[in-house]
This record gives sequence, structure tokens and C-alpha cells, in this order.
Amino acid sequence: MKIGVRIKGGALQFVLFIGVLIAILLLTFITLGYTHTFFGKKTDALVSTIKKSELGLEYLLKKDIPYNDTIILDLGINDGIDVKAVKEFWGIYHKYTVISNFRKNRFAKLALIGGKVGEQLPSLYVKDNERPMIIVGNSKITGDAFLPKQGIRPGNISGNSYYNNTLIYGRQLESTSQLPELDQNIKVQIADVLNASFLGPNESIVDITNKKYLSTSFGLPTNYIYGEQINLAGVELIGNIIIKATRKIVVNASSKLQDVILVAPEIVIEDHVTGTFQAIASERIVVGEQCALSYPSALVVYDTKESFFGNNQDGLQKPNIDIGSNTFISGVVQYLGESETPKFHPQIKIEKGAKIIGEVYCEQNLELKGQVVGSVTTNNFIAMENGSVYQNHLFNGTINSDLLPKQYVGINYEDSNTTKAVSKWLY
Repeated sequence: MKIGVRIKGGALQFVLFIGVLIAILLLTFITLGYTHTFFGKKTDALVSTIKKSELGLEYLLKKDIPYNDTIILDLGINDGIDVKAVKEFWGIYHKYTVISNFRKNRFAKLALIGGKVGEQLPSLYVKDNERPMIIVGNSKITGDAFLPKQGIRPGNISGNSYYNNTLIYGRQLESTSQLPELDQNIKVQIADVLNASFLGPNESIVDITNKKYLSTSFGLPTNYIYGEQINLAGVELIGNIIIKATRKIVVNASSKLQDVILVAPEIVIEDHVTGTFQAIASERIVVGEQCALSYPSALVVYDTKESFFGNNQDGLQKPNIDIGSNTFISGVVQYLGESETPKFHPQIKIEKGAKIIGEVYCEQNLELKGQVVGSVTTNNFIAMENGSVYQNHLFNGTINSDLLPKQYVGINYEDSNTTKAVSKWLY
């Protein structure tokens, strides 16, 4: 090796540059590895938080907790993730809110919860009033049917006999003198909603006179719209909103309603209305022709005063729930109102061409001329033809529970065979 050889300054700079570059690359790889590890742990924590909320909801579907209280759930997993839950009402359904927290991670899961009766709903349940059911015309019942002890017979109305070959296309079982009992908490809640005239501490009233659009998350306090008579023409309402009138609510074809609740003595849904909502009335609900109410909609009348609305063009008393022809409803149609006074008119009337996918529950008289894909539970059928009243007659109506989607979730019953399930995820 030669001593005293001079190295050019440019070469030294190049060596230093290479050294700095290598150092930067090493630091970059170290930082990248740390970042990857950090975000991996953060992602794992977030995923665990989400899964814990899902476990919390599954726990609630099997267990019962008090209403309107925040409950800390003990899921038997000590991972530092806290899970809280609240059970509330949303119309005829329960609303479950499950919130999981881990440090700065927070995840909320909200769902509408209804009832699911076994693997298959019965097609028909007719209360045993010690008289047979009469089937006439093109009526057809497909699925298991619970009928009075006197059974079912073919009949004749105005020269129309029964035209099918079999009375029941399914098993014939025996009903009792009582209808399947509804969840009493839901009935109490419906009565409270109809009678309530006050707001909770976190709830607010919204004026829609000049505001035609409102959207509220179910994770926020409920917004209320109040009035004596409310016309929702041209109004778009989405989410956690209750519209309550002291007299009447009118829904127009230009109305856009999603997941809201309507409450009034009388609710009128005009022709061609589309949407997803619950309508709860104390007297009457009228649904026009060619409407389409998507799942999980609900039409409920809780008539405790035995209201009278006058007579229609045929001189017969108007029904409490009147569903027009060629209307489609996916969800629940329900009349509540037991009475010791005999009634000779329908409390629910479903016109020819109308189709219900879900459940019809009637504590009095049902006149079915349309189609129910799902289940019918009624005290009594009735047919109004040519000025005559035919008690416990089904004339040209069809019921088929076999075609109801397996995923359907609807009415909450007291029956121990009824399990809780998610009818819709909320936002």
C-alpha cells in the first residue's frame, strides 16, 4: 500500500452520500416495519371491537334486558373491550343498540328486532268461536291451518261455490278459543305512543313548513314533527323521526318516507305511495290503490273506543284498515281491539288485487279478497256481498305461507316458540 496517496474530495463526498443513503433506507425500512406493526395492531383492535359488538347483539337475541336502560354486558371474555347495550321500542319492533369501546376505538351496531316463529309460519289461525269456517269461490289456503273444532266447509255466495279440489293444501290443526297472544310490552308501547303528549329530555320538535327534507340517524335523539293535521306532500323524511298528529296525517305520492313512524287517530295513504314506514292509528288507516310499502312496513290500528266513521256507498260501516286494490305491502297489517259487542262489518278489508307479504293479525273481522303471502291470524272472516253479511266466510282470498321468504321476521308473540331476530339493520 502506498502511503501519502491523495484521495479526491469528490470521492469522499460520494462515499458520504452512499453512507447517508444507506442510513436513510435503513431508517425507512425500520419505520415502515414499525408502522406496519402499529397499524396491524390497530386493525386487530378495531376488528376485535366490531366482533365484540356482534357478540353483544347475539347475546341480546337470546337474553332479556330491561327497557330504556344502558346495560353493561358480560360476555365472558376479558379482553379490555367494554360492551354496552340499550333495548328500546321502535313502533311494533324492538330497537337494539350495542356499543363496544376499546381505548379510542368505538363501534355501534343498531337493529330492528322482531319475532320469528319456528322454521315456518302457519298459513292460517282462526279463533274457535264454535262455528265452522266456510270457504267460497277461488279461495285457496296453502300451508298449515289452525281451524275451529267444527272445521272447514265449502259454501256458496250469490251462486259462487268453492272451485278448488281441496279445502286446505296443508295440515289441518285445531285452534282454541284464544288468538295467539302478542308481546304485551309491544301492546303497551303502542298505547303509549298513541296517548303520549310530551317529549323526552333529549327529543326535539321539527317544523317542516319550510323544511322539506330531514334525515336523522338512529344513533341520535328522536326528532318529532307535531301538528293537528299534517300533509306530507313533497316531504322527504328518513330515519329516527316520529310524525304525530292529533287528528289526521295524509301521505301523498310525492312523499318520500323511509323507516319513520306515523301516529294519528286517522292516517290516509293516497294512491301510488311508495316507501317504508310504520303507521299507527287509534281509529282508521286508509291505503289507496297501487301503493308499494316495502319491508318492514307496518299498518296498526289499536281501537280502544270502537270508533265509528260513517257508512260507505253500500251503506255499510267503513273498516278500520282499508287496503285498496293492486297495493303491495311487505310487513305487518294489524288490528287490535277486542270487543264483546258483535260486529257485522270488517275491521280489516283487503281488496281484490292487493298483496300482503308478511302477517295479517286481526282481533275482530277480516274481509280478504286479495292475497296474503305469509300468515293470517283472525278472530273471524267476513264477506260483504250484495248487501248481505256472511260470517266466517272466506270469498276469493288466497293465503300461502309456503312462499314467504325464510328470512322474514315480523310480529313479536308471547309464545315461547317465538325467537328474536333482526328484521333490519339501522344506521
